[in-house]
Amino acid sequence: MAQTVRQQEIVDLLRERRSATITDLAEHFAVSDETIRRDLRALSEAGMVDKFHGGVRLNVADWEAPFDRRLREQAAAKRRIAHAAADLVEEDATILLDNSSSSCFLAQALAPRARRLTAITFSVEVAQILSSAGRHHRVILPGGELRAEDRTIVGPSAIDFASQFTPSLFVMSVAAANASRGCMDFDLFETEFKRAMIPLADKVMLLLDSSKYAKPGLIQVCEWSAVNILVTEEGPPAAVRAELKHARIVPAPPLTENGDGHGRRPAYAD
Repeated sequence: MAQTVRQQEIVDLLRERRSATITDLAEHFAVSDETIRRDLRALSEAGMVDKFHGGVRLNVADWEAPFDRRLREQAAAKRRIAHAAADLVEEDATILLDNSSSSCFLAQALAPRARRLTAITFSVEVAQILSSAGRHHRVILPGGELRAEDRTIVGPSAIDFASQFTPSLFVMSVAAANASRGCMDFDLFETEFKRAMIPLADKVMLLLDSSKYAKPGLIQVCEWSAVNILVTEEGPPAAVRAELKHARIVPAPPLTENGDGHGRRPAYAD
């Protein structure tokens, strides 16, 4: 869409305010309500704004950062998975967490713990969540370049630094999974660092919400044989379960009203 100067300024204003009324916009740009409505109609047809009665908001996909969108997707399922996974992390453990949104939810579940954890992560977001608990936990970040869109530290030096550790548990998620290809992702760096970290840990825990089975993947991260523990909110497809006979499948129960994960476990629990 070729935007007029005023339409571009409307989008910029909505990025700051998130939403505005038609009257406010008309006054701001010193034009009539009908002129603003024509501008908004064009922006709406281009998918850039969402209109509501008397006003408009910027389309969430337009202003929200990609990683923030990932945090919103399947949030309820990821929260359930995180609470179930937290129950499996031993006190005083040394764990390595990837940069996934699922690891952020797990960090939120682990942060309040009184006993100290040692956490190595490529994710500044995960590190901030764990460090918010004060001195309860030791958090280690590698050096490298900070990737702005998901606040991940990237580069060969980051992988080299993390490779010196031998964590008891490597926690990761992936973009897609199926029976024949195993765990898959799209990002070359993420694939590389996950492949490098898997052999270092005593166990590999995969946090996987059920939507991932329906998604395509580009690059194989690992075969199912690399996974020791799968934590999921719904039973995996039969073909995937067949590939995980060696592993522990942990169902994530519904959260109770106070937000913990000690509801009734689903019928597919092993």
